[in-house]
Amino acid sequence: MAKLTLVYWRDIPAQIIVKAGRKNAKIQLHERFEKAIDRAAMKAKLKDSDSYLEHWRRSDPTDCGDDLDAEAQAMATKIENEYTDEKLDALVQNGGLSNDS
Repeated sequence: MAKLTLVYWRDIPAQIIVKAGRKNAKIQLHERFEKAIDRAAMKAKLKDSDSYLEHWRRSDPTDCGDDLDAEAQAMATKIENEYTDEKLDALVQNGGLSNDS
């Protein structure tokens, strides 16, 4: 069974990884997520690379279908639709953290 993992910087998603054995599919989210991460890091005053890098994390893997590319693309589409510009801006203003954290 394939496993899907999300990669986050704090609470901002950045990448989807789907793995089954040695095969994998990876999708980096739209550039606006990368820009939001950079802006949030500046807002949080994380200027050196070590303090920036320590905030990357992976979700627990979840089961998904065996079409790795389709599963990764479906999750990327879902996240890109859920994370509006307004939602990303709110995360940036809070240093990359959601109010639920």
